[in-house]
Amino acid sequence: MELLKALLISSIAVLAPIHAVMIVVGILIGADLILGIAASLKSGEKIHSAAMRRTVSKILIYQLAVITGFLCETYLMGGLLPISKLVAGVIGLVEMKSILENCDIINGEPIFKSVLKKLGSDNDK
Repeated sequence: MELLKALLISSIAVLAPIHAVMIVVGILIGADLILGIAASLKSGEKIHSAAMRRTVSKILIYQLAVITGFLCETYLMGGLLPISKLVAGVIGLVEMKSILENCDIINGEPIFKSVLKKLGSDNDK
């Protein structure tokens, strides 16, 4: 039991520099899940357990990708290349694209188009 406790504490200490990145990745996945459910309800689609299963696997795979990138960056590259931030950036772009697609479905039209329409003046016509 002591060995397991020491291993857990050591793992937390090693991964402490990327805890914020891991939290942000988790928040993006959660936002995508919530907006995906809202978009499904808006479009009248059924919500299947397969979609929820994909979210669980995304959480595991994305977090492992960030951790692996950080370990390679720290212990193989010596901090030369910010691999963990690059991996997190790609994951963030993918999730933001999905979030924007879900917002478009919920809104009924592209979200940026409706924002620009609301910001425009009568003289633009």
